[in-house]
Amino acid sequence: MNKLYPLSVLSLSIWLAACGGGGGGGGSAATGPSISGVAASGSPITPAMNGTVTLKDASSTPRTVTVATDVNGNYSFSAAQLAGLNAPFMLEISYQVGGVTYYLHSAATAADLSSGKATINITPLTDLVIANVAHQIAQNVFNSGNFSSILTSSALAAGASALAAQLQPVLASVGVSASVDLLHQSFQANGQGLDAVLDALKVTIDPTTLQATVTNRLNQQAIVDDITQAPTANTAVLSTTGSVALSDLQAITLMLQNLSKEMAAASSASDPALLAYFDTSNFTDNGNSLAKFLQQVTSTPAVAGGHLVISNVSLSAVPSWVTTVPSGATAYLAHFQTTMNKSPGEHEFVIYKNAAGSWIALGNQRIMRTAVQAIAAQNNVAQATGISTSSCSGLLIDIADKGGNAGVSYATISGPGVPNGLIAFNDGSGLGDSFQLSTATYQGTTTTALANSQSCYFTQLLALTDSTIGAVPAGSAYTIALYNDNGTPTNLSDDVLKATYTVHLAAQPLLSTQLSGVFASQPAATPSLLSAAAAAAGSAANTATFSWTPPTVTGLYATDLWIWVSNASVTNLGVDKNLASTDTSASMAVPTLSNPSNGGGTIEYTDDSYRLYWTSVSF
Repeated sequence: MNKLYPLSVLSLSIWLAACGGGGGGGGSAATGPSISGVAASGSPITPAMNGTVTLKDASSTPRTVTVATDVNGNYSFSAAQLAGLNAPFMLEISYQVGGVTYYLHSAATAADLSSGKATINITPLTDLVIANVAHQIAQNVFNSGNFSSILTSSALAAGASALAAQLQPVLASVGVSASVDLLHQSFQANGQGLDAVLDALKVTIDPTTLQATVTNRLNQQAIVDDITQAPTANTAVLSTTGSVALSDLQAITLMLQNLSKEMAAASSASDPALLAYFDTSNFTDNGNSLAKFLQQVTSTPAVAGGHLVISNVSLSAVPSWVTTVPSGATAYLAHFQTTMNKSPGEHEFVIYKNAAGSWIALGNQRIMRTAVQAIAAQNNVAQATGISTSSCSGLLIDIADKGGNAGVSYATISGPGVPNGLIAFNDGSGLGDSFQLSTATYQGTTTTALANSQSCYFTQLLALTDSTIGAVPAGSAYTIALYNDNGTPTNLSDDVLKATYTVHLAAQPLLSTQLSGVFASQPAATPSLLSAAAAAAGSAANTATFSWTPPTVTGLYATDLWIWVSNASVTNLGVDKNLASTDTSASMAVPTLSNPSNGGGTIEYTDDSYRLYWTSVSF
């Protein structure tokens, strides 16, 4: 979700006179300026989302007042509530999506209040204006209260004007003037005018790199601003090339939100009400059939419990290799964020309008999973002299045949930061059918795995140096070609190309200087994994509780725990468990194994930018 930055405003005392006065118990009414506006982020921020607006003044010891939004996202601070407070003011809306609390910000200056009734909107765009002006996360400025010298009328006006210039093509496409005042323009959260602009745009700020990304949801095109620079230094203009109908985006967003509700209500994977959202004949998602896909999601406790929320939907053209869309049907590739158990993720479906006028999903139509993500990993190995720890940062090349039917032997990967000749191959271990990386010539299961120069080896992790990371920005595109070796691993000339996909990097990998505090620590298992694995099947000792201390960096969510055991003949016999975002322990059934000699686990976290953080321990 959006993380944006504060605006500069002139500090000035606002003295509001009280009328009626006296000590006799008569009524009194404060006269003076008031503030009202709309809080929205594509849709109104309502009481159902716990929408609460807090206004903070510029006093040396800041004072605050709060109000709730209404069902249309409107809020209002009366003259009585503002009496005695000192401008400039910062405004913060807090609200919840899928149990996660998010924040957006805006600001009001003394000049805004001079008319007596100020209109101040709180949206991702006002938050971005503040970010550009303050050169830092708006929430940090709001929390500090040190904004009296930052939030000036001139700075805010310049920031809003600079952002409007970058958005001009999108503004024009929905009939909004390029001279619109993003902070003060009156509007309703009804999908029209300025609200349509909010529907069409997604604004995110990476709190680590301080890069703001504005994406046109109608075509997936994006611009990236450096908020550490002056607003006028960010001159990239967001394109509308290839844009699709905004009404289609709004309808598909509603369809996906209703789908998440139906998943929670479905009695089974064959529930007719659930099946109505899918093309039951042609659905494929990462190689999984519809039946397998629905069995997985409906059996997940978080989904069945109603904790799956779909949001931040964006549309782009259906890839040319997709052949299952009916001829003449309106269709898009829909990208969306999933929030489950307070943990963010992302996915995509091909969606088209059927003959009955309903939007239905085809899945992502890929024959297996292919993804590239930013990852930071720490490897801890217990030794006689203590724990040996190594850390690295880079790219997770996530290629896996979870469906088991893709018939893919290896893949080639190309893109920023990827060495020439990088491949991912199926080593035959069966560990979730995840492919290992190699820079050697493909030789089947005997291919030499990639050696990790940073001593932080994971089979899918491509470690990068800081200098290379600088050339791997968010949005980088990677081409992944999947091949079948035709039964002759050493003869590449007869290999069969099964599919080619393009994937994009959501966030830049972290530099080595940014890794402090991002990893879980003190992992432990009780009883030990080895003793649990050696116990007779079904005994109480076959269960172990794995615990850890969470990262000290805020904004990270626990997502997954994988534990494994090995002996002289069996490598990494493991089990997986989904985690709630705040979990610090999990009890798991440890696989039974005779004479286990090694065991360990990997704790996975993620952040709002979809980076992964792995902490691995070997006992």
